[in-house]
Amino acid sequence: MVDTIDTSELPEHIAIIMDGNGRWARERDLARIFGHQEGGENVRRITVEARKQGIRYLTLYAFSSENWSRPEDEVQALMKLFSKYLNNELKTFTDNNVRFRVIGDRARLGDELCNLIESLEEQTQQYTGMQLIIAVSY
Repeated sequence: MVDTIDTSELPEHIAIIMDGNGRWARERDLARIFGHQEGGENVRRITVEARKQGIRYLTLYAFSSENWSRPEDEVQALMKLFSKYLNNELKTFTDNNVRFRVIGDRARLGDELCNLIESLEEQTQQYTGMQLIIAVSY
């Protein structure tokens, strides 16, 4: 394991495709939703560490337009997890000077989730340490 990281060698922008949560859960004989929950926990850890390392932009490809064809109960569970994540992360964003943004087509997200996204975007717009960009329905 590396003890120190030469931050001059790090990119300014990192993008991650959030994939494999269902497989992770299946390998552990858990329901898929547990894999998605664990993925959400990883988002927090990745965000904080990327900010500490000086990454300026972190884009997470979280939910593609193809994901809308998943079973309805799984889509609903994913949207609930997304809402829960957003409701719990303002302190993380504030403590780490992270501006939050969502890109993609918000038309299918529903009013409550869109309002939550817009609220967090507004509340974090002044933060300059890093931008966390979540791609949804892209």
